[in-house]
Amino acid sequence: MASQDVTSLLRSSAVDLDFYEVLYRHFHAQPELSLQESRTAAQAASLLLSLNAGYEVQTSIGGHGLVGVLKNGAGKTVLLRADMDALPVKEDTGLEYASKVTMRDNDDAVKPVMHACGHDFHVTALLAAAECLAKMKDSWSGTLIVLFQPNEERAGGAKAMVDDGLYSKIPVPDIVLGQHVMPQRAGYVGCRVGNIMSEADSFKITLYGRGGHGSMPHRTVDPVGK
Repeated sequence: MASQDVTSLLRSSAVDLDFYEVLYRHFHAQPELSLQESRTAAQAASLLLSLNAGYEVQTSIGGHGLVGVLKNGAGKTVLLRADMDALPVKEDTGLEYASKVTMRDNDDAVKPVMHACGHDFHVTALLAAAECLAKMKDSWSGTLIVLFQPNEERAGGAKAMVDDGLYSKIPVPDIVLGQHVMPQRAGYVGCRVGNIMSEADSFKITLYGRGGHGSMPHRTVDPVGK
């Protein structure tokens, strides 16, 4: 394989960005809540197969999770991951492609839905990367896995896919890259050693009080007000 710099490789294997902009707007306008990402997953699977690049696609892993595996000779196995679910948030951006979607959540309440965390972009970018890397197969060797994860917002999708036998269905990756969009300059990739955009703390507090009627607050114990 001839050695080329990354810029030259990308230019020689360019994808139709107009197509992916339209696709991004579609995903943004049609978000789906966690555990309900059926349409997004189906479209991602369909587009992977339509590339006719040799991706082996498996669906319905840990819910609506799916993977595409592209084997390209000897070498490392690299997994690229994108999350698919949206949030129960009402969109008020004024964009022409703003979401007007509502869905019944798992608490049986109907809620507005919005891609407020960039997962619409993640899915679009991974599909574009899948096409781009397939077009430059002569410049790399190994195995590429593109993984579309459901239920990220509720922190259950990755475990569900693993528990559903993910690593019996695909080669175990040497490297996993779970990218996230950020407000940086276009054309730049940010990275650091250790955690980034992936840390959370939680705590549980039990408040003890005594309820009562609003007309007799002196006979109650308000643990918040105290």
